[in-house]
Parts: sequence; structure tokens; C-alpha cells
Amino acid sequence: MRSVCACQNIPVSSYREQALIEAPVAEVWDLVGDPNRHPEWWPNVLEVDGLPAIEQDAKYRQVTQVAGGAKFESTFQIEKLDELHEIRLVCTDWGTKARWLLTEAQDATFAEIEIKFASDIGALGLIRAPLARRYLRTWVQASLDGLRAAAAAERQPVENTVQA
Repeated sequence: MRSVCACQNIPVSSYREQALIEAPVAEVWDLVGDPNRHPEWWPNVLEVDGLPAIEQDAKYRQVTQVAGGAKFESTFQIEKLDELHEIRLVCTDWGTKARWLLTEAQDATFAEIEIKFASDIGALGLIRAPLARRYLRTWVQASLDGLRAAAAAERQPVENTVQA
């Protein structure tokens, strides 16, 4: 028989990192604050559906690809939304949480991301701490890399494809 911890709301594992994104906060927010745009840059997010309005408590479906190529669909909820500053998402199926905090830094954006497994289920079998934390660190760093690349691509001028 499995025992149940009385402190179920304590995260099993989490990882947080901060980075400077070379783009204005409004441009970074357009990517981070709209889950419909997450497939453009967030690793393994293939599709977002069912989110006509970006607002606190809104729910949507997300298709994610995991190691080995398997795809699964999950329900997410926008747990907190502070325009141009913070978005906190929770997977209501697995308990995984992601929080983005953005701060203007002259012509750039200071970004902080934290992803946590809020339960044994959310940790996708990566329990306990060392392996789960390593997985989260890789996920956070890949998320920041994807965001940097998407922000840079948005800033690139569109090349003229018409030849003389």
C-alpha cells in the first residue's frame, strides 16, 4: 500500500533560471503571454487549441511530444496573468507548473522562468530529485533558447524575395 504525503502541495522538484532576452518586453510578451504562440518556440509543444481569449483562469488543450516521440494531449489553465509582466500556467492533468516573469531592461527583457513538478505524477516517472531536477534544468534552458531564437527571428527584417 502506498502512503500519501499530507503535504501534497509542496513541489517534488523545480528549477528556475534568469536570462536577458535581446528584445523589448512587449515583443517577448507576445510570445510568452499568448499560449497559442508557444508551439513557435517552446520545446516539445506541438499544438495549442481551444484558447480564443487570453485571460486568467482560461483553459486550453496542448499537444506535447515527449522523449521517444510519443505525443500526448493535456489540459492547461492560465493560473495567473499580469499583462506584459507575468504568466503562470498549470497542467491540470499532471500538476506541472510553469511561471514566466518579465521585466523591462532598457531595450531588452529580463526573463525568469520556473518550471516545477507539483506531484509525483507530474514528474513523469523522473522522481526523485536529481534526475527530475536535471530534466527541468534542460527544459528551462531549452525554453530560454527557443524564446531567444523566436524573439530574434521576429526582429529580423523580411528579406525581399523578388529578383531584379
